[in-house]
Amino acid sequence: MMAWDRDKERKVAGTYSIGISIFGLVFAIFWCCAAGSMGAWFMLIFGIPFVGMMIFRLVTSIKMMQKEKAKSSTDPWDRPAAEQTPPQSDAFGSSTNGYCPYCGSAVHETFQFCPKCGRRLS
Repeated sequence: MMAWDRDKERKVAGTYSIGISIFGLVFAIFWCCAAGSMGAWFMLIFGIPFVGMMIFRLVTSIKMMQKEKAKSSTDPWDRPAAEQTPPQSDAFGSSTNGYCPYCGSAVHETFQFCPKCGRRLS
């Protein structure tokens, strides 16, 4: 079973949003050029606002991705080496061979995921 990677999901969603915005913008510009070349100037009523909406969505998506990138670089789960806690023994008395680098809880060396925070251990 794979772990759910929220950061990767947000990055992919932001990329799709930007791609859809670019596609919509190209389509709207094509619509306006086609309507103008055919002499159907009344069809620009639909094309010009759509161009504006796609530009707004593109700019908003880019700003949101920049905010997510800035937020992910300051992840509260990441601790500097000085704040990490040493290995401890668990409630059943078995010794642990390491600790989670994200939350500091004691983990066994065979664990792939931290039982406390759920992050993948490398």
